[in-house]
Amino acid sequence: MTAPAKPATAPDAAYRTWIDHTTACATCRAGALCLTAVRLGRVWRKTRRR
Repeated sequence: MTAPAKPATAPDAAYRTWIDHTTACATCRAGALCLTAVRLGRVWRKTRRR
């Protein structure tokens, strides 16, 4: 029997969402300003402070 998977914490989930977006977004990959990435980065930093 294996141990149950550890649920992702809010900062981990927010970081993963941000990274997933930047790898899938053509604007991010081109190095241009992406407002969605900016917003996701802010959410991640905010969840880390809690």
